[in-house]
Amino acid sequence: MEHAAPQGIYSTQAAVRSYECGADGLMKPETVLHWFQEIAEAHASSLGFGYDFVMSRGLAWVEVRLDAAINRLPRWKETVELRTWTAQETPLLARRNLEIRDALGNSLVTASCLWAVIDVRRRRPVPLNRHIDSFPDTPCEKTVAPVSMDTSGLQPETREWTAERRDTDFNRHINNAAYLVWALEALPESWQEEHELTGMHLHFKKETHAGESMKSLLFLQESATCHHLMQGDELRAEAVLEWKTATSSANI
Repeated sequence: MEHAAPQGIYSTQAAVRSYECGADGLMKPETVLHWFQEIAEAHASSLGFGYDFVMSRGLAWVEVRLDAAINRLPRWKETVELRTWTAQETPLLARRNLEIRDALGNSLVTASCLWAVIDVRRRRPVPLNRHIDSFPDTPCEKTVAPVSMDTSGLQPETREWTAERRDTDFNRHINNAAYLVWALEALPESWQEEHELTGMHLHFKKETHAGESMKSLLFLQESATCHHLMQGDELRAEAVLEWKTATSSANI
């Protein structure tokens, strides 16, 4: 079920499927990003400027930044509500806020992100009002503040891999959720067993394509990790993840 809720908020309900969860029975963090991408596109399409509209004009929506706060991740089989609303922030950027709520209306995940429209051929951003007549007048203030991490004096741990075709999306570049997976894969297993993710802050700098040789520089602190996702000496994306000490494992 999906509909445009009051005050310009677009909402839909969905149940968490088994393949969207990890061994703990909780939704994988990258699944949160996939869900957000889906409802963002559905809402944009309902407003007349979704995927089909921009692609017909040689354009594409690309996410520039995402900041998310996690109270808890949804569980397998849990039915939750996804909510989103959007507004133009600058001539080149649109802000989109998103939220996942449980059956009682409690906020599980809150996110605020920035999107741009690019010319597919030139790979450059274009002014939003050149192709989009108007955005909703829904208030869309930043709901999650960006977080940075001072890495001076910290020695990074390095991991290398090759970007794979399976992570390529409609825009013919590596999907943004893959950067989060890469960041999480760089963490020691013991770290992930002893900590719970409470915040995700991703800044996407430049596109990555399948076949490129990648490396991550991981900086660890007590309650945060910083991940520089590199191609050679070029920073493609930066992730700052916030953590708390794990309390107990979820039951499937």
